[in-house]
Amino acid sequence: MKRYVIIAAAVALAVTGCGRKASESLAEKMAERAMARDGVKGQVHISDGKVTMETKDGTTSYAVGEGTQVPATFPKDVHVYAGAKVVTSMTVPKGHSLMLESKDSVEKILAAYKSKMTGEGWKEEMSMNQSGSSMLVYKKEARTTSIVVTASAGAAQIALTVASE
Repeated sequence: MKRYVIIAAAVALAVTGCGRKASESLAEKMAERAMARDGVKGQVHISDGKVTMETKDGTTSYAVGEGTQVPATFPKDVHVYAGAKVVTSMTVPKGHSLMLESKDSVEKILAAYKSKMTGEGWKEEMSMNQSGSSMLVYKKEARTTSIVVTASAGAAQIALTVASE
């Protein structure tokens, strides 16, 4: 499913010179054809930097660029780092994924996640630090959240993924 979202997003970006509505419509049709070749029936909708795909398995959406926000369906008990810019957002039938960017240090970001996640009842399952990148994994009921924080030039990248079993 994620592959089709990426195809639709790439096609939408590639054909933007054709005019906004024309490029979105063309990208939708191309993604739907790619899905059909693999035997997947569904509809693709592209608008304002957001791709939404609906199939029998559920709805998947992907947003990128200015104005990208945390989806309304994102779990309220999962901490989204305060002041971080949302770079990309993806929602799939059994989970969410955000890519965030912050000017704060990796250490400050990790400390906030450790405090906020345990404060919401999440149990830390793993903590790993390795050459400029750190990962935290939390479990709560039938859900797992992973947080990967990487130092980058002038900013820290935060990959936040929540998955249901």
